Amino acid sequence: MCLVYSYLLLIAVGFISILNNVKGNPVPADERIFCFQNHEPRGRYGPCDTPSNSSDADGENVFDTPEDCCTIVGQGGGYTPNRSGSRCTSCTSVLGMDENGGNPVDDPVDGGWSDWIGWTDCSVTCGEGMKTKTRTCTNPAPANGGRDCNGESNKEKTCDMGSCVVDGNWGNWGSYGICSATCGRTATQTRTRECDDPAPQNGGTACDGDSEQTRICPGLPNCPIDGGWSSWGVWSDCSTTCGAGLQVQVRVCNNPSPQYGGQDCPGDAVRSEPCNVKACPIPGGWSNWGEWSPSCSATKCNEVGLQLRQRLCDNPPPQNNGPYCRGSSYSSQPCTNTDACPVDGGWGEWGEYGECSETCGDLSQRTRMRECNNPAPRNGGLECMGIGVQAQGCDGLQPCPTPSPGSGDCGDDEDADCQGSGSGATPTPTPDPCSLFENYYSYDLCTKGIIDPPDVPGNEDDMAPTPTTATEQATQPDNPFDYSSFSSL
Repeated sequence: MCLVYSYLLLIAVGFISILNNVKGNPVPADERIFCFQNHEPRGRYGPCDTPSNSSDADGENVFDTPEDCCTIVGQGGGYTPNRSGSRCTSCTSVLGMDENGGNPVDDPVDGGWSDWIGWTDCSVTCGEGMKTKTRTCTNPAPANGGRDCNGESNKEKTCDMGSCVVDGNWGNWGSYGICSATCGRTATQTRTRECDDPAPQNGGTACDGDSEQTRICPGLPNCPIDGGWSSWGVWSDCSTTCGAGLQVQVRVCNNPSPQYGGQDCPGDAVRSEPCNVKACPIPGGWSNWGEWSPSCSATKCNEVGLQLRQRLCDNPPPQNNGPYCRGSSYSSQPCTNTDACPVDGGWGEWGEYGECSETCGDLSQRTRMRECNNPAPRNGGLECMGIGVQAQGCDGLQPCPTPSPGSGDCGDDEDADCQGSGSGATPTPTPDPCSLFENYYSYDLCTKGIIDPPDVPGNEDDMAPTPTTATEQATQPDNPFDYSSFSSL
């Protein structure tokens, strides 16, 4: 009841406020209204749109009283304290007529729910069902555009009336099964059904009748009859007059003959056994040719000779007075002796450089070697051209210490410069004078004693000329030796 009284009190307060507006009481400055040209009919309240022409100094559609607004927009307009136009009041109430020009419009009444009506009986007499209760939107019913009741008009809940008695009923027959045989007139097949449509429950009666049916299989063919062998006949004569032969024995599949698709007799209709009156002569047969002889019969370089190969009469060997193989047991083919020809030697790859000859100074050298084995000279062939040893200056060594003048001795080497002072001073190695040549060809002749080193007087005429043409350079020995380190000597 308190809720009903509160609802009525709110309606009364709203009605008094509307009467005050209708009477023209001015709206406070902080509660001025917004005026719109169009009002959507939904009782008194509804949305408005299209603001009216401005009538205040600020240029907005703001008015002090509903009369001021409705005098301008007429009965099709409306007013509201909301700038957006929501909850808009129709001007028909201010102008004293409804939207059709008739009597004033009553206030909207929102609907209210009645009390719930009691639960109905359960929808089933056994098993699980439903109960329902209802209410209506009649307390009050919605009027004058008022809102319908919010919520559901029905409620449901389950109810259990106890298990139902269910009598059993047969389901459909299944398909017939496989026949007990694939042929003949006595084969049968069976089909079954289940008492499950529904199955008996809660004391219900079982299905009446048989759950299985059997019948003779229709349309089967006669059963096949497999064939059987007769007895073996007598042995035949031998197939040959000498050597290995055969004699045979025969039986027939007619005891009984196969019928109605029956299987033929298993096994062979003919059997044989070897027979031999006397051994036959066997002619000899050649074996495959052997390999050709590894060496040529010629002994001189590029001389033409022969190579031989052989076969044997052992495939098979002649037996029982059979003839020997026809033809020769040897064959030959021409060959040229190239193994006796001279082969000039060729240099192999250079090896790695060895260690430096000295640990200091700029005269230290290291060497590497190659061999004349690619190929090695044979049968009088020429040795490799060029040298098998290369020397290279050692770069980046520290200078050797310089001895003080007149200090110590250098042992028995009177021509050597000394390093260090006092007894035990180390002699300075004397540089190779041939290394002063800037081209390798002259250096090679110098080391062989053919020409003198360049620092010996009178050797200028003996120096070998440096090759200048491509032909001359092609005839010189290889010169991979780098003499740049000796250019300052």
